Amino acid sequence: MPELLRELTVARGLTWAAQAALLYAFATVCFDCLHWALHAAHRASAGWLRALGALHHTHHRFLTTDLRFDDSLSTANLVQHRSVELAVHVLASALGFLVLDWAPVVLALAAFLAGFLVVTARRGRDAHHRALPVVPAPRSALFVGVGYHALHHVHPDRYFGSVVTLFDRLFGTGCQVAGRTVALTGASVAFGAPLKAILEREGATVLPLKYGVDYRYGDYTGADEALGRADILVLAHGSKVKDAMAANCDSFLALIDRFRELKRSSRFPPEVWAVGSEIECHPSWGNAELQIYLESKRAYARHARRFFHQTDFLYRHIVPSAFTSPMGKGLISGATAARWAWLFICRGFRYVPVSYSGIALLNYFKFVFRVHAAPPDQKFHRSPLQEITG
Repeated sequence: MPELLRELTVARGLTWAAQAALLYAFATVCFDCLHWALHAAHRASAGWLRALGALHHTHHRFLTTDLRFDDSLSTANLVQHRSVELAVHVLASALGFLVLDWAPVVLALAAFLAGFLVVTARRGRDAHHRALPVVPAPRSALFVGVGYHALHHVHPDRYFGSVVTLFDRLFGTGCQVAGRTVALTGASVAFGAPLKAILEREGATVLPLKYGVDYRYGDYTGADEALGRADILVLAHGSKVKDAMAANCDSFLALIDRFRELKRSSRFPPEVWAVGSEIECHPSWGNAELQIYLESKRAYARHARRFFHQTDFLYRHIVPSAFTSPMGKGLISGATAARWAWLFICRGFRYVPVSYSGIALLNYFKFVFRVHAAPPDQKFHRSPLQEITG
């Protein structure tokens, strides 16, 4: 030990700490794979597989879909779930001895053992397992928080990540739409129509919101019934020139405000998905019509950057390159753009770059760092006429 301490340098210590953290993450993802397999086994036709799945199902009976604890199952939860989880973590971490110094492996093992002892002392209740009265919208892109894991107990076939979200990112289990109700604007146009088909295929009930029928600029009361029923609001309407500010900014803000107000008492975070554009971060190239579109999209984007950090609802911002629609030609179809967007959304991404140019990737940093985000008390870009009526 003294010899080891003499050889220990700051650089080596930092290297060991980084290796231990990566090994820890690797071991948790190994468990996430088993976690998914146990859920699948619980639905299997073979009795022996269902019996294996029932071991983990005890954990979901311990903390139910309405996030209530059954303390009579605390011991069974520790034996049938937590001890299995620890065993996987230990075995996966032990693989580190094949490629790493012993120190980072021991650090990872010690972290898992300490965590297990703490959870045992607390009878299965930890930072990720709480009887939450209101579930906050998860915001971290990489790490699992209490809100994210709570959604797994509400929707047991989704949100499998235990420490990091990698499993859900890879396998498309980071968003629940089956059994949920979606209010969708622009449901009959180039992007909205194929997105509607995707959502219905995935098991959602879609309620189209049609301009001139369910809402008009300045009057959104007709949308209230659908908004009140919806779990997710998707804004896929827009205009290139005519009424561009009302269509692309003011109506988005009005519908989001009404939706948030109607869902204020919801225990689980409602979601808003809004279609932006790469014009948010590139010039109009001297095109007068494109300049009008640019101003309207950028006006809304300032609010979107604020929504991106809210905890009372989960906000997703979809940023497509130009696609073919009634507003103009593009290199991809609206159907391709919708499939591309779903590829990211089902993996839990909140910023959705549907980009063949790469510009949308640069725009992401404005959302992360709230660059030029609108202040909380600024609701609309212009005109008292656009205030929510009723």
